Amino acid sequence: MQIRTLKTFCDVVELHSFSEAAKVNHLTQSAVSQQISHIESEYGVRMIERAQRNLTLTPAGEVFYRACKDILKRLEDVRLEISELSNVVAGTIKLESIYTIGLHDLPQYVKDFMSAYPDVQIHLTYRQSAEIYQDILSNMAHLGVVAQPQKNRQLDIYPCWKEKLVVIANPSHKFAGQKSIPITALDKEPFITFERNIPTRKLIDKTFRQHGVQPQIVMMLDNIETIKRVVENGTGVSIVPIHSLRTELKDGTLVALELEGIPLEREIAVISKKGRILSNAEKKFIDLLRGKLQLEKKGSQMAVAS
Repeated sequence: MQIRTLKTFCDVVELHSFSEAAKVNHLTQSAVSQQISHIESEYGVRMIERAQRNLTLTPAGEVFYRACKDILKRLEDVRLEISELSNVVAGTIKLESIYTIGLHDLPQYVKDFMSAYPDVQIHLTYRQSAEIYQDILSNMAHLGVVAQPQKNRQLDIYPCWKEKLVVIANPSHKFAGQKSIPITALDKEPFITFERNIPTRKLIDKTFRQHGVQPQIVMMLDNIETIKRVVENGTGVSIVPIHSLRTELKDGTLVALELEGIPLEREIAVISKKGRILSNAEKKFIDLLRGKLQLEKKGSQMAVAS
């Protein structure tokens, strides 16, 4: 049985689809079905129950899937160790990022990295934070870019940079025309915020509690782009990362204000599964992102010195 067949089986299980597994492996759907049928024929048991809209593993399939993942991980570790010996920067990076960073920050870094290392392919996927943690721990992704990284004994965390959070409002709002406001100005103010399970929401809520402020939450949403559109409509104000506002500030559809005396920032970090050997390409990519942190530190030191 070929290694590619084992990978195809795992892809069918993880993507819950024969057609999606066919796409990622550059095969026809028929070829994927034949490979799964060959596995089942060889072991004499059904591995996957093929319901009309849902694929589920049988008990035998669960055992085979765990074994496949173990084999593929061991082979990947061997490949990485050999690559280390030759000091080659090549291969594929399966990268997942939260939407904000993936849409507004990472594209230029990915472009620069692939220009410097043309033998590396980066597969970038945008996901919710909880999904990224799950995919990293289950080896479905190599690296994850998250905000406010959660401490976990099963993860390695590489801090990269800190991103300022600012208050945003419609240009006709009473806050417009001001560069900053006291946080108490947000007390009882109609407020658009993130859903409770999003790390940036937890940071904002903690800041409000520390200063005894309780905005009037009128809407909870799961992504920054939607929050910006709602604020543009005048439904309320919000707090979002400054880097996500380039277009809106340029077009004048939103205004941004700082909180007086409160350096509200969220930490951006790369996560990987603890114990997993990083490829040379992954190390170089992390170094590239961490280089931004060093530049920011240097800029802050120069500002203080001046």
